[in-house]
Amino acid sequence: MESSGYPFLDYINEDKSKYKHAKDCGYVDPDDLFLIGESGGFLLNIQPGVKFINTDEFRQMALYYKKNKEYTHYKVDSIPHRQFRKREQYRRKNGYTAPCLLYPDGSIHNVRITGEHYNFLNYNRIELLDVESIVKGNKNTAKKKYDFPRFIDAQFWFFHVREFARANGFHLIIDKTRRGGFSYNMASASANIVNNQSRKVVIHVADDKKYLTTTGGLTDFAVNNLKFYEEGTPFKRGIFSSVKHDFRLGYKLPSGVEADKSWRSALIAVSANNNPDCAIGKDAVEVDVEEVSTMENFDAFMNVTEPAMRTGAYTTGFLCAWGTATAGNMQTFEVNFYNPRAFNFMPFENVWDRDARNEVCGYFKSYAWGLEGEIEGQESLDKDGNSNILIGLAVAQKERKEKKENAKTYADYINYLGQYALFPAESFSSATENIFSSEELSAWEEKLRVDSDLQFGIDGAFEDLPNGEVKFTSNKMLQTKGKKTYDWIFGVPRRSNEDPHGCVRVWFYPEYTEEYTSEGTKRYIPENTYSITYDPVGVDKDKNEITNKHSHNSIKVWMNPCAKNGFKQKLVAAYYGRPDKLEEADAICLQLAKYYNCVRTTQVEVDRGETVSNFRKWNALKYLACEPLFVWDNSIQEKYSKTYGFVIGDSAKKLNGIRLLKEFLYEEIGKDENGNPVRNFHRIYDYQTILELKKWNVKGNFDRVSEMILRGIEWKAYNLNAENELNSRVELTADNLDKNDILERDWF
Repeated sequence: MESSGYPFLDYINEDKSKYKHAKDCGYVDPDDLFLIGESGGFLLNIQPGVKFINTDEFRQMALYYKKNKEYTHYKVDSIPHRQFRKREQYRRKNGYTAPCLLYPDGSIHNVRITGEHYNFLNYNRIELLDVESIVKGNKNTAKKKYDFPRFIDAQFWFFHVREFARANGFHLIIDKTRRGGFSYNMASASANIVNNQSRKVVIHVADDKKYLTTTGGLTDFAVNNLKFYEEGTPFKRGIFSSVKHDFRLGYKLPSGVEADKSWRSALIAVSANNNPDCAIGKDAVEVDVEEVSTMENFDAFMNVTEPAMRTGAYTTGFLCAWGTATAGNMQTFEVNFYNPRAFNFMPFENVWDRDARNEVCGYFKSYAWGLEGEIEGQESLDKDGNSNILIGLAVAQKERKEKKENAKTYADYINYLGQYALFPAESFSSATENIFSSEELSAWEEKLRVDSDLQFGIDGAFEDLPNGEVKFTSNKMLQTKGKKTYDWIFGVPRRSNEDPHGCVRVWFYPEYTEEYTSEGTKRYIPENTYSITYDPVGVDKDKNEITNKHSHNSIKVWMNPCAKNGFKQKLVAAYYGRPDKLEEADAICLQLAKYYNCVRTTQVEVDRGETVSNFRKWNALKYLACEPLFVWDNSIQEKYSKTYGFVIGDSAKKLNGIRLLKEFLYEEIGKDENGNPVRNFHRIYDYQTILELKKWNVKGNFDRVSEMILRGIEWKAYNLNAENELNSRVELTADNLDKNDILERDWF
């Protein structure tokens, strides 16, 4: 099968006969819609070439209501009316089956939609595209109308994912995009539970309750649905409390007390801001968390809420959390999305990101799947709700081009990419603008990601030799010798399936200078050719306890500007990871210092860890640099600190360091073949570092950026030294020419 270049579409089109079926592995899956991939994550059993047909069969009640302004003509409480109501309640709970699946051989098969999906299609009205209002032109236009939803394949799968997760004791974490009808889906599901099951509680949670209850919020949509049940359907339960954040169904006795036989189900909206315990103690059958991307205390919330949804060994409640790219700190959301098992979220094989099939993640809804749009007369969604993802991708690309041309700022454009993402990594890396972000940096990140010619680093480890020198050996060579190896950490932040130890990656080996003497050829690395920047972690931790929320050691080796590299510095090697002991990371730093001869040029942050004491123990203090104080104040007499290492901390010095790092990264060092600027960050071939720069914000944990602040300081010191040297030179004139003559200079 030829690759489409889009991982999710490639997965849909692939032969799935090699995968285990979830139902054969003990999972509840009556429709055989889920598989298990080699990663251990679940897969949607989407068969290539199979299409939905005649999908109006799923929405007959909605069509009847539109025509007759009622769901049934039977007299209220008559036997036919009661039978009708009973039938529809069953369908709203268990689903509905119809012959609506067409196979490539022309045969038609039955297929079941879930109860929540049936309810959504038939007892829920939303603002949706009015197809009859479409005007085609240079820019297609249309109007919206308030109506019952149409059937869409992406929503078919979403509702089945919810049903499977609940039936098998999982929770759900979802990265979604805009314009997918997700809020309507979730509001309808909440209302369906509250109206269809007595004495049940559904809780809506957000960082701020106003996101839920204001017009257009999740709870607002759900309350509108609950009111529609009371006003226009046979499922009247009575409204005991119409307060939007505490909406209760039932009825009161004349005394004002709620009747014991009242329905007694409720929809509650709460804020988690400074209150991670907000959802416990209410015995909710479902908890829905809106916009996880804005909820910085989500981990604390899950730590108390997830255990409360279990009774002994049984999961008794279902939690569904979702978010869309925002301008805030996405790191907490991202860590949980790519580490779903931590809080019992249903793990999916990552069929959405490139080269990620060995990893698991949460559930992702791509913008191109289930998208209503058109390119040159070809629609991305047909009348029966089947997606043409290739057309959806073309629509997305056209919209991106227009947005890029018309956006007021680059921040607006990258925020758009995050909210209308085509794969999860794009969602998490395009959420916001920061001090480092730019169109140039994004272009370099994409080039590093897709251009195999730029992925030339060699992973390996160092061996200490008896003569005090070190030898670098690639992982491939170490494996042939039967030695233990560690992999490079690809996740930003590190993924749950990656060993936290990490390894060294070398892009450029040391460059030596050769001198010919009477004793033979002398081969050496001149001092100051290479420098190291190192941000260590602070405490020892067993690697089995390390999560992707903990800090990792970050070490980089830089080749300084010199004649050999055309006075264009570059990153030559790096280590990122967290061994069990601090001493192990310090030893890797020393090995790199020896390998590249970083005498007095190893910059280490020393407000944590034990690097200086370890280097002293190893008689290796000669490699450590002292902080250049003149960077902060060029007028001071003491140019360098008298102690080893740098102390940056979280003070104003760190803010200045971030500014210096930005200046370093964007220093123009030349032009490419097209006349575009070449900047220092173009000499960084470490994709993870560039991606972390894109994702950086002041609240998150970004070890590579913290380490590179030291490079920004060193770069400034280098420039100031060069400037001072230039300013100290005496201009040659007729008066001082003789004094500058080689024979007139003072030599002793």
